Amino acid sequence: MPVGSMAGLVFMDKNLPAGDLPGSSDQPGPPSHPLRAIMVLLIVAAALLATFVRVPYFVFRPGSVQPLSGKVIVTTGERFNATGEIHFTTVRQDATVNGWEWLEARIKPSLTLVEEDRILDGRSLAENRSFNMQLMRVSKSTAVAVALRHLGIDPFRPTGVGLAHIEADGPSAGKLTINDVILSVDGTSVLEAGDLVNAIRERTPGEMVDFEVEPVEGGESRVVSFTLQSRSDDPTIGYMGVMPQTRWEDIEDLPIDVRVNTGNVGGNSAGLALTLSILDLITPGELTGGLQVATTGTIDPTGMVGPIGGIVQKVVAARDGGMDLFLVPTQEASEARRHAGSMTVEGVATLEDALEALARHGGRTRDLRLPTG
Repeated sequence: MPVGSMAGLVFMDKNLPAGDLPGSSDQPGPPSHPLRAIMVLLIVAAALLATFVRVPYFVFRPGSVQPLSGKVIVTTGERFNATGEIHFTTVRQDATVNGWEWLEARIKPSLTLVEEDRILDGRSLAENRSFNMQLMRVSKSTAVAVALRHLGIDPFRPTGVGLAHIEADGPSAGKLTINDVILSVDGTSVLEAGDLVNAIRERTPGEMVDFEVEPVEGGESRVVSFTLQSRSDDPTIGYMGVMPQTRWEDIEDLPIDVRVNTGNVGGNSAGLALTLSILDLITPGELTGGLQVATTGTIDPTGMVGPIGGIVQKVVAARDGGMDLFLVPTQEASEARRHAGSMTVEGVATLEDALEALARHGGRTRDLRLPTG
């Protein structure tokens, strides 16, 4: 029978050694690798954890530069629009950080990781948001007061000391609330935050103190008493565990009146920017010399500029936003310059420093006054 017939194929299949069959081999097959499978499963599990599990950190990211001329409203008096602009800078706070975002923040120099407890300080996310909005409200009223006082006008009078924050484990906890305003300490009037600070400094830890308080919106006062604790940095000084802020009341019939609308932006780091923008818009001339000026820094009632958080993110936002000049608190100027590129950075400690810096760059900042006649 021919080899190519069906019978011949069957015959050959039965008699050839197994090693001679097409596709066969004398070598054993590849061994299984359970360790490799376990490693793959661990990698997949780690990737899922990094994606879906939140870590207790905030990530600070560069925000934006926002012009203030559209947010400052002159309700009484004359307004002077300028070609230059004062901007305030923002930081994006990411409060829901997963493992990948944590790793990204460790790698990218423009991002900063901050432990959650340092940001929240015992507050919930909602409470922290409310706290920051309150800081902005105080910052706006302080900026208006500082700007107008620079022009010889006092728009507010102090009426007591409010409480922006009460530490959960401090002696005031359970005794005072953020809706209270302190009117006196042991019978002595305290009208501004500095008055309260000085009164507590004069007292010793373990001393019982009487505080007369009333609601923020006014009403019947009451007396609250508790024992002072000691400060961690100086055990000889009394400590009540609050962040005080002056309650101001408007003075009527001023020649100029200003309101500021910053929307849903919180925090107090726009204080200096707000002060400069108000001065720019209610006085003739170019405070900025026609430049685009970014600014950050708190402002207190005496015109002192205070430090802020997120300086790296703010300078990146200002640099990428095309700013000509960035005014920052003195203590943060060196860090800002490291990330500024070709943008000029000036460190300032007071409102006067900021005005002098603007003057060096062509701004009209000397002898500022309201128009007459």
